[in-house]
Amino acid sequence: MAKFRFLSDITKEQNLDFIAFLETCRKNFTDTELNNICGGKQFLWSWIEPKGHFGGILLGINSSIFDIGFYFTR
Repeated sequence: MAKFRFLSDITKEQNLDFIAFLETCRKNFTDTELNNICGGKQFLWSWIEPKGHFGGILLGINSSIFDIGFYFTR
């Protein structure tokens, strides 16, 4: 949980509206984890699962700032 608290603090301090993590090595994320990362902002999240023990991408954007016409998942 300390990682998510750290990420939330950085998001707030830097006023981030776009977050991308590479090599997450995770197949899924809970809503609580994602809400903690974005520091209380309304983020839209998408991710690509890793292949084996490598890879994985997590992408989040502030949906109140960016207008996303559509996005797709695999």
